[in-house]
Amino acid sequence: MKIIIAFIFAVAITSCGSSSKPGEKYPDQVRANFINGCAAKLPDGYKKNCECMLEQIEKKYSIAEYTKLEEDMKAGKDVSAFMALADSARQICFPKK
Repeated sequence: MKIIIAFIFAVAITSCGSSSKPGEKYPDQVRANFINGCAAKLPDGYKKNCECMLEQIEKKYSIAEYTKLEEDMKAGKDVSAFMALADSARQICFPKK
C-alpha cells in the first residue's frame, strides 16, 4: 500500500506555486492528478474515495508543504508522518465493507 500511496503522491505534484494554508484546496491540476492517479489503480467507482483521501491530506498540509514532502520523498528523506496520515486517510475513505 505504501508504494501505491507514494505513486499517487508523486503523480499529484505537477503544478505548484501557491502558498495555500492547510485546509485549503490544492490547485485543480494537482487535485486532478492525485484523484486520477489514485482511481487508475482501483476498480471503477472509487473516484469519490480518492477525493476523500485528498481532502484528508489537504486538511493537514498546505500545497507548499505537500510539495516539500514530494521533494523529500525523491531525496529518500523520512516522510513517515505523511505516510501515516495517508494510511489513516485510506482507512477513513476506503472502509472495509
